[in-house]
Amino acid sequence: MLSFKVQLFSVLKSKLKADSIDLETPEGISVGEFLDLACAQYPTMEPYRRVMRLAVNQTYSEDAYILHDGDEVAIITPVSGG
Repeated sequence: MLSFKVQLFSVLKSKLKADSIDLETPEGISVGEFLDLACAQYPTMEPYRRVMRLAVNQTYSEDAYILHDGDEVAIITPVSGG
């Protein structure tokens, strides 16, 4: 199992009332599977699943990317303003 402290931003930070969440995952999990798992464990996130992106080590990652122990992860949702 891998353990991640996931940074939250924008609407997810507001909805979950937290800067981060902790998530344990099996080894070899992809970014897409990671986001699905996060929504399953934190159902408040589910309405935003289709617009969520995962930044791994400060770079947006594709759904097929496999996470590794020690990766820094953040869930990003679109923001507006200017």
